[in-house]
Amino acid sequence: AKANAEKNLQNTKALFESELNAVFSQKGDGWVERKLKSLTTKIGSGATPRGGEESYKATGVSLIRSLNVHDYGFKYQKLAYLDDSQAGELANVDLQPRDVLLNITGASVARCCIVPGDVLPARVNQHVSIIRPIAEILDSEYLHYLLISKPYKDRLLQTGAEGGSTRQAITKAQIQEFSIEYPATINDQKSIVSHLD
Repeated sequence: AKANAEKNLQNTKALFESELNAVFSQKGDGWVERKLKSLTTKIGSGATPRGGEESYKATGVSLIRSLNVHDYGFKYQKLAYLDDSQAGELANVDLQPRDVLLNITGASVARCCIVPGDVLPARVNQHVSIIRPIAEILDSEYLHYLLISKPYKDRLLQTGAEGGSTRQAITKAQIQEFSIEYPATINDQKSIVSHLD
C-alpha cells in the first residue's frame, strides 16, 4: 500500500509538471513579452546580520534563507529570527504579502515560492531575492508557476551558470533583464493559476 501510494504521488507530480510545462512552453493568444524590471516594483536581496548564525534569535522578525525557499512551498523548518535592531539594518529588504522569493546562489539556485503571510514581518538574506510584481500587471501566483516551470527554470539555471564560476549565481541585473511571457490581462493570468491550482 505504501509503495502504491508513493507511486501515485510520483505520477501525480509528473502529471502536474507536464501540465505546468505545457502551459508555459507556448505563448497563447493575447500574450505579451516583457522584462521583469518593467513588471516589478522591487527586485533585491538582503544580507546576513553581523555575527552570522550565532546572532539569530528564538523569536522576532523572520529571516528567510535559501533553505526555506522551495518550488512547491515555503519550508518553515530552521526559519531564523532577528531582533528589531538587526531587522532595522535590513529594512530595505522588508517583505510584503505576495512577494515572490527566488534563490539566487548555490545548489538551490532558481528555487522559487511565494512568501506566506504568517512569517511576516520578514527579511531575506543575500542568497534570496525578492521579486515584487506590479499587482495590476502581473499576478504573483502566475509568476511563481512560470518560474518553476521547466522552460523558465532551465533558462534561470542557464543564466546562473553564465557567470563562469563554479558557484551558480543569478545577479539582480540578470533578474531585471529576464524576459517572461504572460497573458496581458490579470484575469487570464488568474485563470491559468486556478487551472494549475
